[in-house]
Amino acid sequence: MRRSRTGFSLIEALVVLAIGGMALAIVFSIGTKAGDSGFALGRRAMAAADADISVSDLRTVIQSFALRPPAMAQTGLDTPVTGEPDRLEGPVVMKRATPCAPQGWAGQLSLVLEDRDGGQALVCRAGARTVTLMAVPAGRAGFTFSSDGREWDSRYSSDPTAFADPSQLRYLRLFVRLDAPGQIDVLDGVTSGPMQRWTRESEFGG
Repeated sequence: MRRSRTGFSLIEALVVLAIGGMALAIVFSIGTKAGDSGFALGRRAMAAADADISVSDLRTVIQSFALRPPAMAQTGLDTPVTGEPDRLEGPVVMKRATPCAPQGWAGQLSLVLEDRDGGQALVCRAGARTVTLMAVPAGRAGFTFSSDGREWDSRYSSDPTAFADPSQLRYLRLFVRLDAPGQIDVLDGVTSGPMQRWTRESEFGG
């Protein structure tokens, strides 16, 4: 009389364990890859957000430069806005808070491109404060300048001596571009605004 068998044989149990092990390995492998992909996407999203914030801060700084019309400038008293391929500097009144300076801060500010570890960094110096606004991992970044948005130059100055007849220049516009091929391309500008805003009380005998 044959006895009925219950349970698994040793071989059957080993086969079940092997199949289960392979299934778990596949699941964990997919999970690990998905986790790595998720972390990578998160890192890229954070890097993109940081880059957007840095560009916004740079635009604010550019818009904050105090561009005095040459007709209203006094030699030895007023500091001009000047620009070169590796820097932009001059007096500012901060329109909003940035890492460079708080909102309303007034004084001399410099944006300087410095070489760092095979790339570049855009550094902001405002008074005693020095901060890095953004990094340029590769390529060569540089400033260019325009007064009309059409013709561009690698140098700029609002100093009255830079103009043929400064007494007639009662309004200035400056476009600033920071470009690094394949990395960043930021364009913004600042205007002097109405001439009346630059009038001193002493000019009315006050």
